[in-house]
This record gives sequence, structure tokens and C-alpha cells, in this order.
Amino acid sequence: MLLAGTFVNRVGFFVEPFLALYLAGPRDLDASTVGAVVACFGLGSFASQPIGGYFADRVGRRATLVGSMLGTAAAFMLFAAARDLVFIAVAAFIAGLMIDAYRPAVSALVADLVTPERRPRAFALLYWAINLGVAVAGVAGGYLANRSFWLLFVLDAMTCLIFALLIARFVPETKVETASHDGHGYGPVLRDGVLLGLVGSVLLTSVVYMQHLVTLPLAMRADGYGPSDFGVVYALNPITVIAVQPLVLWVIDRLAAIPLLVGSSLIMGFGFWLTTFADTLPAFAATVVVWTLGEIGFNAVGPALIADIAPPALRGRYSAAVGVAFGAAAFVAPLAGTQVFQSLGEVILWAGCFVVCAASAAIIVALAPAVHARQAAVAAAALADVPA
Repeated sequence: MLLAGTFVNRVGFFVEPFLALYLAGPRDLDASTVGAVVACFGLGSFASQPIGGYFADRVGRRATLVGSMLGTAAAFMLFAAARDLVFIAVAAFIAGLMIDAYRPAVSALVADLVTPERRPRAFALLYWAINLGVAVAGVAGGYLANRSFWLLFVLDAMTCLIFALLIARFVPETKVETASHDGHGYGPVLRDGVLLGLVGSVLLTSVVYMQHLVTLPLAMRADGYGPSDFGVVYALNPITVIAVQPLVLWVIDRLAAIPLLVGSSLIMGFGFWLTTFADTLPAFAATVVVWTLGEIGFNAVGPALIADIAPPALRGRYSAAVGVAFGAAAFVAPLAGTQVFQSLGEVILWAGCFVVCAASAAIIVALAPAVHARQAAVAAAALADVPA
């Protein structure tokens, strides 16, 4: 039911991928202002992660999911009504705060339901469901945007409401009960050097990944392509995920997490660097296919690795720490990307993407021994807690 609800929600994933085009088109904002507003969305996403992780561990996974989706639906309608620039920025922040608060709860829920050896496959299937929906949303969103951007906000809000209903009705609560003296803060999370290192790696890779929502549509717009063209190219991202899913599951079952993460980061950076040479729709499409291959590995294996090193009672907050990195990237990426795009040009922008991904891969390599040791310790502790 979690996979089904996720699929329905992502079929209506319209607002975020078309946000830059909405702001540059109907709202008539320049590139730097677009970057600033999208950064407000990212700032909200950044703030949502520790809040979502806290509530996922203390109140429960299900309640956090439902609350986040209801809040997102309301925020999108507020965003659609905004006209003044300050109002638009505030609405963007609220939308970002609501839309991403569910992430820690979803990751914790999957980790609660699935054994460690099956988690990479489970997260890969969740990612597959997301992209199956987004593939539909990419093409449909471009079609709808050419007629009315308002429809994007309304339909996205409707699918959030459906997702909330499915979770509330069919998904059980899986929160681990802790003793009354156990704290619910972030002290243990912030003291975990292994986790913080992985979070740093995720931050770097996510800054690059977010460029497909900010500078890629602007680069295509500069080459004369409109929203429907971007919608088609964007749709290749989830279509590629769907098409290679059997291969992904085969690779995940046979290769270790660390080499997969390193290779995925490098492939992602290489794919974005290839955008330097793209000036036709087929060329843009080809670059999307390449960096998507890296994205798949990072998003399938990364969450499973975080779940492996997290104590059960802290899974929501550990997932939130990674979400904070993604939220920080959603804030930094539009500011940095649009500034580099506008001031230094595309060549520097796309080359910088490869350099940042290479730095992320280097961090993962350096952390490998500590990650392996932590996985073994958490697995041993779990076995010790199993009744004889």
C-alpha cells in the first residue's frame, strides 16, 4: 500500500519539476530571482527534515506521513494564489516545508518492515514506484503547463490528498516503542561521525542532482525549447529508471553498497558534464539517460545503507539527517547553479558538477572501513535483542 500510495502521489508530481518554468513564465521573474524563490522552497525542505524525523520517531510514521500530505495539498493551493513576490517566496517556503516532511517517515517505515539483506531491493522498488508515477507526470505536466500552470497546483494537491487517505486507511504504525527515559532529540545523531560523513557525501551529490530542476530547464529555454520540450526530456529520467529496473535489482543483489555508491556518484557527474555539448533535444535526452543511471544507484543503495547503520529507535532521525542534506542542497543548488549559469556560463557549470560528484565519491571511499564496522555492530546488536 505504501508503494501504491507513492505511485499515485508521483503521478501528480507537477509543481516542483516545473517550478522554475512557472516562475520564469507566468510570473515573469529573471534567472537570479527564480533561483532565489526556488531556494526558498529548498529552505523549507531543509527545515522539514529534522521536524519530520522527530515526529516519525516520537508520534509515529503514519501520522507524520498523513500530516505532511495534507499540509502539502494546502500549501500548493496557497502557492497557486500567490502573485506578489514576497508572497510567492513565503508560499514556496511553506510548500517546501510540507512536501518533504514525509521523507524520514517513509524511509523509517521501509526499514521497519524489511530485513537488512532485503532493504536495498525494497528501496529500489520504492524508487521504481516513484519514477513510474513521475514518468507520467513529466509528459502530462508539460502538456498541462502549456495550457494553464494553475492545473499543475490543483492536480498535485489532489494526489497528495489521495496518498494521505491510503496511508491513513491501510498502512499500519511501525514505530519502535522506547523506554520513557529515552530521549527524542538529535544528540546521538549529531555525534555519529560515520553518519555525518555520509550526509556530507549526499549533500554534494544532491547539489548536482538538483540542477535538473533549475539550470537544465533554463539551459534548454536559452536554446529555444519550451515547457513541453522540457517535459519530454524530463520524462526520460523516470522512464530510464523503469526500463533498467530488472538490471538494477540484479546488480544490487550481487555488488556491495560502497562500490555501487562510488560508481553511481561518478556516473551522475559525468552525465551532467555531458550537458556541455547538448544543443538538440536528442542530445539533452542522452545526457539525462546517463546521469539517471548514477542517480538510480545512489537513491536505491544510499537509504538502505543509512538504515543499516541506524539504531531502530533512531531510524526516523537518521533518515532525517540525510533529508537535511537533500534539503540543504535544494537551497544551495538553485542559488549556486543559477549564479554560475548566469555569470560564468554553462561550460563551468557542468564541469563543476563532475568535480563535486567526484568529491562525493572520495568521501564514500574514505568512510568505507567505518561503515562496514558499523553495519556489523548494528547487526550484532539486533541479534542480541532477538528472544531465544
